[in-house]
Amino acid sequence: MRSSSPGLTFSFNPAEGYKGLVTNKKAVGVYARGGAYGPGTGAESYDLQSKTLGGVLGFIGVTDLTSIFVEPTLAAPAETEATITKAKEGAVSTARSWAITAAERTDVSA
Repeated sequence: MRSSSPGLTFSFNPAEGYKGLVTNKKAVGVYARGGAYGPGTGAESYDLQSKTLGGVLGFIGVTDLTSIFVEPTLAAPAETEATITKAKEGAVSTARSWAITAAERTDVSA
């Protein structure tokens, strides 16, 4: 995926600097990883996936980023299954909220 294309996803001029052109858009990042890097794990500083994607998307103008973490996947089977179930629930919840928002924007009967 090529996400940073001058003139397409961002612009630059000496007076204003860089400006993201992908505005008023939503994005979702799904991060699957063997270890756990969330708050309270002691490994937060090693979470380069969400920091990098959030930085790139922010640079091009996307400010509404929903993150879904599937971690840890290298755990006992029951824990891994619970992790996957939680991530699926998060994905479904996000999709439903986006569908409702889209329907509200296109509802012309109101």
